[in-house]
Amino acid sequence: MPTNLPWALAIIAAREIPETLKQTIGAARSASAGQDVIIDVLVNGNSVLAGEIASWVRVSSPNAAIRVWSIPQGDKAHTWNEYVHRIWPAGRTAFFLDGYAQPRANGLSQLAASLAQAPEACGATGVPSSGRSAPALRAEMLRIGGFHGNMHAIAAHAMAQLRAIGFRLPLGLYRTDSLIGAVLMFGLDPAAHGWEPRRIVVNPEATWDVPGLADLTIKNITGQFKRRFRQAQGDLENRAAREHLAVRSLPIHLMPKTVRELVLSWIETHPDQARQLYMQNPLCLHAARKMRAPQDWSAAEHAPELLYGAEGTTKAAAAG
Repeated sequence: MPTNLPWALAIIAAREIPETLKQTIGAARSASAGQDVIIDVLVNGNSVLAGEIASWVRVSSPNAAIRVWSIPQGDKAHTWNEYVHRIWPAGRTAFFLDGYAQPRANGLSQLAASLAQAPEACGATGVPSSGRSAPALRAEMLRIGGFHGNMHAIAAHAMAQLRAIGFRLPLGLYRTDSLIGAVLMFGLDPAAHGWEPRRIVVNPEATWDVPGLADLTIKNITGQFKRRFRQAQGDLENRAAREHLAVRSLPIHLMPKTVRELVLSWIETHPDQARQLYMQNPLCLHAARKMRAPQDWSAAEHAPELLYGAEGTTKAAAAG
């Protein structure tokens, strides 16, 4: 059933093949049918994909409230920042989907219902249904709480606070969902609020599909090895973010601009803890060494380019 509050839906994509992203957009439209919704497709670091999707939406859905953006910097954290501070239409519950995550028919409405039933909550999250580890992760989230990056929602009041406070994810962050979830669980202010998992509602009925995830292909096997290296970086990120939020209770808007600054500062301040982490997982040492190399973030200075968008939705965003 449609809810009274208007929706904003952000689909974040980068390396998806066009057909996958088209299927996700189609599933998102079906899952938000009957709602007052503005769908923003945010393609980062891939102007070719952005152009193809804009052309496809122009032909296939000319009257839909869909906007397609090309974001020059190829980085999910930067894309999230751009959405929160430049693109999100104020006053709307914000739903987030990865470009390959296809929400089931009632997935988004379940998240909306969770927020309606817990107006004090900052967000709501779905639980995974695809992949070998999905059952275990699902059980863990229902038992102790959590926040899943593939599909979740952030309440309009929390989005407004994030924008007003000026919080931005560090550029280059791998575990974006972990940090967003932690910020929400701290009520956006670690100095004033303790850690409270109930600030994010976990809805077991809200889920999505990732086609082809379980297939034994060279691409999936290679992707698994790459994820192990990125997860080692994620372990470093979690330690550094915990120091900022839970240990020092620093304001969220003082988070360093890049993940390199965040992690290297923690390593320099806590060398013994870092060495212990390296012993537990040698890949963390490799990740730390790799992070010492500076990265060019100049593309992040360029504003998102609106490739397609109905006039009414563009005005709605400008009003926000």
